[in-house]
Amino acid sequence: MPDIADSQGTTFTYAGTTFLAKNVKVKFSRPTVDVTPLSQAAGTMRKLQAAPLQDNTTITCEYFGTTAPTIGSSGAIVCSALGISSGSAFCEDFELTAAVGELIMGNLSLKMTS
Repeated sequence: MPDIADSQGTTFTYAGTTFLAKNVKVKFSRPTVDVTPLSQAAGTMRKLQAAPLQDNTTITCEYFGTTAPTIGSSGAIVCSALGISSGSAFCEDFELTAAVGELIMGNLSLKMTS
């Protein structure tokens, strides 16, 4: 049986700040454009084609602590374990959560821009 990679030791850095990550997710997608003509029969499948511009890769990071990145800022991003070793990302949103008996947790959403 082949060895399966684990995520221990994974680091996540955005805009010069290294986050103490609980988990990091990278989502790749390809946008489409609906090119279905009005002559298409009711009850049939839509016709789609790839959009002329690529959509951005979305990265989310759940982390420990109160780090609060600036929404709307852009910065360099690195997460070697997931194949992100260069590029820039736009801070789309983040949230902080405090709960009884728990550590403060942050959740950061980024969109790759290059």
